[in-house]
Amino acid sequence: MKIFIALVSVIGLGLAGFFLLGSGAENVEVVPQEEVVGTQDTLEESSVPDSVEGGTPQEFTIDSFSFGYSAAELYVSEGDIVTINLTNSDGFHDWVIDEFDAATEKITVGETTSVTFVADKAGTYEYYCSVGSHRAEGMVGTLIVE
Repeated sequence: MKIFIALVSVIGLGLAGFFLLGSGAENVEVVPQEEVVGTQDTLEESSVPDSVEGGTPQEFTIDSFSFGYSAAELYVSEGDIVTINLTNSDGFHDWVIDEFDAATEKITVGETTSVTFVADKAGTYEYYCSVGSHRAEGMVGTLIVE
């Protein structure tokens, strides 16, 4: 009978230790939500005003080539945070939209550049390439903010 009680005690202590110390898995620290601080790694601090924290991010990749863009029209909602990733498969180009003070760097074949802005005014706006006469040659597109 003493052996039985000792065996039950050892098993009981073993189970208690298993549950108190865990099953060997790593301990995971739970951080209350109010202590979590988010970041906008893909956006430059200066490109997004504090007043539009609720804007929906919209990202477009557009290829530029001799006198054209791969996207003729872009649609976003008013208040959206818009990122344009411009690639270049031919020539020397950029992407500009005056009404939002947004412009990429000028890039050559094989390069990529980006610009981020807030589409904070509803309307229809022309974007274009500012290099030489590219805009006059038809290197334009339309951003529609609804």
